[in-house]
Amino acid sequence: MDTNLHQLSYILNLEKFQKIQDDIAKATDMAIIAIDYKGNPITQHSRCSEFCEEVRKDKGLSRFCEKCDSRGGLEAARNQEAYIYVCHIGVVDFAIPIIVDGQYLGALMAGQVRLEDEQNQNKLERIVSKKYQIDLEEYPDLKALHNKLHIMSLDKIESVAQMMYHIINYIVEEAVLKTKLNETNQKLTSLNEMSTKTIEKLQDPIEKLNQAIDQSSAKSILLKPALDYIDEHFHEKIYLDDMAYRCNISPSYFSRIFKRELGLTYSSYINKMKVSKAKELLEETNLPIINISLDLGYDDCGYFIKIFKKNYGITPANYRKTFNNERV
Repeated sequence: MDTNLHQLSYILNLEKFQKIQDDIAKATDMAIIAIDYKGNPITQHSRCSEFCEEVRKDKGLSRFCEKCDSRGGLEAARNQEAYIYVCHIGVVDFAIPIIVDGQYLGALMAGQVRLEDEQNQNKLERIVSKKYQIDLEEYPDLKALHNKLHIMSLDKIESVAQMMYHIINYIVEEAVLKTKLNETNQKLTSLNEMSTKTIEKLQDPIEKLNQAIDQSSAKSILLKPALDYIDEHFHEKIYLDDMAYRCNISPSYFSRIFKRELGLTYSSYINKMKVSKAKELLEETNLPIINISLDLGYDDCGYFIKIFKKNYGITPANYRKTFNNERV
């Protein structure tokens, strides 16, 4: 698998994934956090219990929390299934390995609950040896918070772990497949472009842009939701993060493939779309320059004039004057 595809942050829209994680945590009354294959968090903690927050504030105790997280993720990856265990301080947690094509990409760490039937605790592995296990009787304040933890049966915990395993791995596999298909299209397109003649330069930059898009429709499939939206809402302020969200990919990945596929940065593309429309308005209406600027989503008319001149080599006012003189 390509190096980039080892990175969950590369293939996932983390903003959308965070919302899914938050919803699962709320529905199950469990704490959840996602980590990459190196053990680094890639999402924010969802519903972290007050008990565990206090434990992690204690440097002496928190280092054992890190040991438990690390060992839990590795055991889940080794077994390639959900791994349920008891942490150093007697809390039930589990790790969901995220595996694609046999490759361990990371894990979902969840739990922070107590067992309904404490006798079942003997069925679970204590993830650290006895000398590292903490006696809550020595921490009365923590014990009080421990008693407030959500209580679940072992059967329910196992069912939730299996559900999360299937849901999360399905989401990630679909994201990886989408990314692979897009990158394959990019490679094929690059090879095709190398064997064809360079398109003759056009006077109007937006016409050149549209021709390039038409000739590469196959490679723009992933970006189509964004391109369609931009085409219909060119008069608005259109933010990169919003367009990445529409395409269900991360903003950084959206930015990279946008430049590779269209040959322009996102901001350059938006500006070319807007100044092309501005040219039409200058030719067809008597609207003041500042009104055109505002209608196209530019708050700063001076910036609009600068962008227009950069694309057409002339200011909007002079363009309108020249166009009207030529029509006479």
